[in-house]
Amino acid sequence: MIQAVATSELQDGVSSKLSGLVNSNCPLCNSPKSRFETTIATYQLDKCENCDFVFMNPRCTPEHLEEIYTVRDEEELVELYAKIASASVIAEYQQKLERIEALVPNKGRLLDFACAAGYFFEQAQNRGWDAHGCDIGQWANRAAKERGLKNLHVGMLDEIGFEPESFDVIYAAQVFEHLLSPKVDLANLLRLLKPGGLLYIDVPNYQTLPIMLGRDDFMLNEPPQHINYFTPSTLRQMLQDVGMEKIKLTSDGGLKWENLLGRPITSDIASAYGLGEDSQEDRKHGSPGDDANVVSTRPGLKQSLKSMVKATLIEPVFYNRFRVGMNLAAYSFKPVK
Repeated sequence: MIQAVATSELQDGVSSKLSGLVNSNCPLCNSPKSRFETTIATYQLDKCENCDFVFMNPRCTPEHLEEIYTVRDEEELVELYAKIASASVIAEYQQKLERIEALVPNKGRLLDFACAAGYFFEQAQNRGWDAHGCDIGQWANRAAKERGLKNLHVGMLDEIGFEPESFDVIYAAQVFEHLLSPKVDLANLLRLLKPGGLLYIDVPNYQTLPIMLGRDDFMLNEPPQHINYFTPSTLRQMLQDVGMEKIKLTSDGGLKWENLLGRPITSDIASAYGLGEDSQEDRKHGSPGDDANVVSTRPGLKQSLKSMVKATLIEPVFYNRFRVGMNLAAYSFKPVK
């Protein structure tokens, strides 16, 4: 969430159209065959004819990305992230950590990949994790020091020098939509995860209502900051391709009209892993896919309205298509050797 808001602020400093873009094969399967999908913010998106992955094409170069993400100075970024680290964002991080802990109850080492100002792994530290963060921005180091936060590492993964297979959990939120080579980068990242360790990823969801209606804002997830557009099937395929197993997809949001109807948009992650369908976690927070503001009990009239609309309109025509939320989350495990 924080990353998405920051992207909108960064947009102000980027030219309306980058020059020198290069045509690319599919970043997931490397197929050279793709077709035009749509245009967002003057940039073309293609869909791979082999795996259906949607990506910005022509594509940014590493030099473009450096330009995009250095358009603001350190002081502005530190102030920006402090401003948007609201109580609701911290509460969201706490919910995510509770769900992670339901799957990895023994709190060990956690890595927050591309951690920005480090608010997520700071919450993990407060809960007893040996939590670390890494980011390529020097400003992130300054933001962490101003809050007295330890274990934030600045630089590329191969420069930082983490030991292989040294983390029990890797958390990567709102990262892979930005990367030039998402599958290659994921494979490199997973070298740090212990066998049997948990990987959490979330990305914006391309199969969502604004895109289907031809809107070009898509929650501010525009090129050239966002260059990869995942669907449930392509996110799952990327995880399978790098060898992950026990993959469970969910959503951390929902269409507002759907939330008003009170329909949960996903099954509970803990129950999906056989941890029980009516746990204390379920009753307290709802399923991992539910919006934090959605409650599980509704007045009778609203429940009746939901049932009527669902039976007469939503399920027959629209429901399966619209039930996805604005963001996708994936929980998966590295196979045990």
